[in-house]
Amino acid sequence: MLSLRIQQLGGVTIVRCAVRIAFPDARGLRVALLQQLRTRTLVLDLADTAAIDAAGLGVLVSLRAWAKQTNRKLKFMNVTPRVEQLLQLTKLESAFEVCSAEEMLDLLCRAIHEGESVAAATSDSRCEWVGRTLDERTALGA
Repeated sequence: MLSLRIQQLGGVTIVRCAVRIAFPDARGLRVALLQQLRTRTLVLDLADTAAIDAAGLGVLVSLRAWAKQTNRKLKFMNVTPRVEQLLQLTKLESAFEVCSAEEMLDLLCRAIHEGESVAAATSDSRCEWVGRTLDERTALGA
């Protein structure tokens, strides 16, 4: 059974998909994303996604088309090796944008700095922390 956790930060919505994006639950992912009317960027976190079947692929392709038509961005993050292999097998790896952890942090920092949902004082401290190197964070006691 598909499990979704939706988090919003300004114009960015992160949807964590757990278990399987498969029939009959795949349609629930489509419905959940189509309800995110105020977001400009949708990020599917696939870290806990074990498998995607044909119905799931169909939903992802239809969501990609919807995002293009509505001038939204649809991105994947934390793509598992199994899902990556499926996208390669079906020749869909180039159809979807996959963002790295660094790109995701940059995206979230921009959303914060735009002041869409978080106070400026909070955003400055978070982005300052994100911008530090691992060595700097370690030296600061993180």
